[in-house]
Amino acid sequence: MTTAVIGATGRVGSEIVRGVLARGDAVAALVRDPGKARRAFGEPGGLHIRATRLDDPRDLTEALDGIRTVFIAMGSTGIEGVLQRIAINAAARIPSIEQVTRLSVLNTSADSLGINQRAHYSIDQFASSTAVPYSTIRPAIFSASLLAAAPEVRASRTWTGLAGSGRMALIDHRDVAEAGLRVLTDPALWGAHHDLTGPAPMSWPEALELLSAELSEPVSFRVAAERQFLERLTGAGVPAGTAELLITREWAILAGENDYTTGTFQQITGRPPRPVAEFLHDYRAEFV
Repeated sequence: MTTAVIGATGRVGSEIVRGVLARGDAVAALVRDPGKARRAFGEPGGLHIRATRLDDPRDLTEALDGIRTVFIAMGSTGIEGVLQRIAINAAARIPSIEQVTRLSVLNTSADSLGINQRAHYSIDQFASSTAVPYSTIRPAIFSASLLAAAPEVRASRTWTGLAGSGRMALIDHRDVAEAGLRVLTDPALWGAHHDLTGPAPMSWPEALELLSAELSEPVSFRVAAERQFLERLTGAGVPAGTAELLITREWAILAGENDYTTGTFQQITGRPPRPVAEFLHDYRAEFV
């Protein structure tokens, strides 16, 4: 039977698609834009790209018919949070589905300062109410979050943000996808929440020290007032809801919610997670 991936063209979802195909298994990519998916993947054997109305339970149920496992990689707030609930509810009613694995976030709880963490917690509670066979991967903040700094770094060798202190164990999205693939395909890992972190906590300024070493020139972190930070985000075209989510992420960092590591990634994959310096080396061209 086939794995269905919802959110198949995102950073993690696209890696899951490629990983399942590399195993020799079939993938159904349930997407809103088939053209975007074909540009991302081409047309390899084993991949079925299906235009799917994720807001239409009947269309979604038809798309999931005969599927064995499902991977969901979508946002937790706004319409995407609603679509996740629709997908979970549909999956709970399909007998062939043995496991739904969902991309969540570290520190998922009702008490987090982060909007994203609270929203993911509410999706977990909804999933529990449906009795769907269910697991999640809960990664720390992605190393790829540093790519948001790239335009400012290229222009001024600075990055402006709120959290000048507070640490998080940034994790490479490629590692998240590798762990997600293991959870998706290994029944021994089903039915659990898997907290994933990178190898060592660091602050944003400490991450920029690594970038400075990679570029062989200093890159500094500039602390902004919250209103100034909001205006920078919205002025750059970031939607208001996303800007609010990013601001509360910084609150959670400052409060120390992310200042720890887990050994889960190595337990699942058998190797340590990539260091941030490796990510910055691989993506160096974004900053020059």
